[in-house]
Amino acid sequence: MAKKITVKWRGEDAEGEELDYKVIKEDWNVYELEDGSIIKVKLVASNVVKLRDKFDSDGNPLYLLKSTNVMTVEPKGA
Repeated sequence: MAKKITVKWRGEDAEGEELDYKVIKEDWNVYELEDGSIIKVKLVASNVVKLRDKFDSDGNPLYLLKSTNVMTVEPKGA
């Protein structure tokens, strides 16, 4: 159930709704470094807010996302 919340957006207070969500898929981005090591990174959402009465230039509603980046490293030869 959406919870009403006030957040900072572009330096001003903005009204919004904190939305519940379910994870459908969280994929890793995988990078091979020139030394042969592998870095895996993914973004994990922790909070989603839909801003009230705020829209982008195409008329789409604006959402704010709080997230954490998770990273693992596999050194070459590990």
